[in-house]
Amino acid sequence: MSIRLTVQLPIKAGEADAFEASAGPALARVRAEDPGCEMYALFKSCDDDTRFVMVESWATAADLDAHMTSAAMGDVGKALGGFIAGAPVMHKYED
Repeated sequence: MSIRLTVQLPIKAGEADAFEASAGPALARVRAEDPGCEMYALFKSCDDDTRFVMVESWATAADLDAHMTSAAMGDVGKALGGFIAGAPVMHKYED
């Protein structure tokens, strides 16, 4: 059973381009290094450049749990943390 997440990320006004530039390498590292990663993608709102959403898919709950403490995930936090304007909102789904 796959586990899917959406993570809504509010970004500081005027920081969208810098956020996306920082996100690219960090997200690529997760896709390359974290076992069970089926999808790890960032999307920007069409009507509000301060709203982004991460869409993730993991092969198993154990893969997601391991990702949450992985070195690659730590780098995501370091790369993106300074751009975040408020608390992310995460929703978890399974199929």
